Amino acid sequence: MKILKQTPNKLIIKTASSWDTLLLICPFIIIGLLQIILASNWIGGGIFLLFSLSLLDGAIDETYIFDKTFSKMTVKRRGVWFHDVTECSTHEISSVELEELGDSDGNRSYYVDLWMFWGDIICLRSYSLTEQHKIADLIRSYMSISDNRTLNNVFAPQGRES
Repeated sequence: MKILKQTPNKLIIKTASSWDTLLLICPFIIIGLLQIILASNWIGGGIFLLFSLSLLDGAIDETYIFDKTFSKMTVKRRGVWFHDVTECSTHEISSVELEELGDSDGNRSYYVDLWMFWGDIICLRSYSLTEQHKIADLIRSYMSISDNRTLNNVFAPQGRES
């Protein structure tokens, strides 16, 4: 999580950077290319390259923009294959809650849920509970929403889509 801008009228939070993605994927690309070039191992090299593409597909860059001047919240999600923008009024946010999801293998995912008055939920994701606490506290204080510190534990055997 990185706070790009924090003024009395605007808060911009970014959860990932393209450098993080490149550091994760580069070793697999290099190993794949070296296997193809040096060892003429097309199958092994191809497997490493396909694996790096699958990691690249999961690399999502998220930016959250809270603008008090226009009473608007914008969530920008950008991946290699897609670009999604969600906008709503900040007056429609009723609460900010932390959520922890677990699967049958014991893997945990953490989300900050923005509950809207009409019942919809906008999920802001991260990879650590500490980071999610920071995001939730920052949004609560910026939006002047009361602190709702309950961490919801939900068992989700199939995972969660955001």
